[in-house]
Amino acid sequence: MKFLPYQKRWILDDSPLKLYEKTRRGGITFATSYRAVIKCLKRGDGFIQWVSSRDEVTAKEFITDYVAKWAKLANTSVRGLDGSCVEIVDEKHGISARTVKFRNGARIVSLSSNPLAFAGKGGDVLVDEWDLHPDQAAVYDMAFPCITWGGQLELVSAYSASGSDQTEFARLCTACRNGERPDISFHRTTILDAVEEGFVETVNEVKAERGMPPLTREEFLAGLEQGCRSRTAYESQYLCIPNRTGGEQLIPPGDLRNAMCNERNFLRFHNDDCDRIPADWMDYRFWQEQLPYEQYVFGYDIARTGDLSSIWIISVEGDLLYSAAVITLKNCPFGIQKNIIRAILDSSCNISGCADKTGLGMAVCEELQEQYPDRFSGLNFSAEKFSLAIGLKTAFEQKYIRIPSSEPEIAADLAGIRKSASLSGKLCFTESKNLLLPSSHCDIAWSCALAIRAASEQIPAADAAFTDELESTSTFERRILR
Repeated sequence: MKFLPYQKRWILDDSPLKLYEKTRRGGITFATSYRAVIKCLKRGDGFIQWVSSRDEVTAKEFITDYVAKWAKLANTSVRGLDGSCVEIVDEKHGISARTVKFRNGARIVSLSSNPLAFAGKGGDVLVDEWDLHPDQAAVYDMAFPCITWGGQLELVSAYSASGSDQTEFARLCTACRNGERPDISFHRTTILDAVEEGFVETVNEVKAERGMPPLTREEFLAGLEQGCRSRTAYESQYLCIPNRTGGEQLIPPGDLRNAMCNERNFLRFHNDDCDRIPADWMDYRFWQEQLPYEQYVFGYDIARTGDLSSIWIISVEGDLLYSAAVITLKNCPFGIQKNIIRAILDSSCNISGCADKTGLGMAVCEELQEQYPDRFSGLNFSAEKFSLAIGLKTAFEQKYIRIPSSEPEIAADLAGIRKSASLSGKLCFTESKNLLLPSSHCDIAWSCALAIRAASEQIPAADAAFTDELESTSTFERRILR
């Protein structure tokens, strides 16, 4: 059997309370499942290993993809390795679990994230991917009493891409690093640590079996970083650095400055009085003259009263997005707003866009989407806010968007989106007032985010997804053993 040094340290640690802050895809669940099977083989009748996973699918995979491998290697008689053995562990709340029963009477009970399942239970507990659990505090509070009579609690996780430095997992890791929790046996492995201890060489063994050329350590790390959508994603998934909160700007000042340029024919329209909106804005011929380049996209943040309606138009030129126009409207009737959007879309078949269809914007978006089904779409802002924010940040971080340097209120609006943490510790985004345009509360910034979403099919960089892994689970698990 081949385990890397950091995996061996975890397997051999018998401390009653263990915490692992880990890189994504480093093989720790693989090592933990081995430890669980070994404990069952050694302790026999009466021993129960509880495993809490983030969802039902993962709970089943822990049995079928991990435990089954070790049981077969041990050549021992075990029931339930196909995940079909399901038992009720909490009849009152209807909570079921996948169960593996060893010939000697030991059991592994793998369940999803419902913390109520631990009520009245005893034994060893493994909480896998703790930072991905919806209620981390409740999971810990219910799991810890299970080990009162000499059991073991293992808390294992990489950071959630949508989490923050204020989750229960992140705060406990910080306390351990600061020496504030000496009662916890703390383990930490970043991808850099794993590579230093031989991870790339193990991956190269997998690649050799598939006829793929090996990578140097430098090439491997460069590939991971390039595959991630943003530096923030790379840090959270591979370097064990959670998303920072505390009122920081979503887009750092340096990235904003780098995006500013002397714009070419940039149009800035703002109107506080709907009775004085120029008729030209609702004439497609006007927009044909104003938008001379081949391909455009726009984002439309819809509002009626209070906030501004904002339309951000972008010219797509190769791998770069150039800001072409920003239109802001205060207290503008929906009919006028729709006519402006229709004029923009009618000016060329090479213009497409998307808008916020939440709340009052639903009727507007449905009408426009019906009229322009291939070039206009509405999205649920509440559900998509996190991904829109990450896409916006990434565009500036990777330097593929340009904004006008002559309109300081636009940069001020983008600077107004700030990172914070929800009550549950999840990363969220808040808007501050634009001091240079008081009627905007980051309405312009969110229209930019929507335009970037509309551009995602035009340039590869804007459509990149978070990369959590290099090798498939089954392949990595199959080949980590010699």
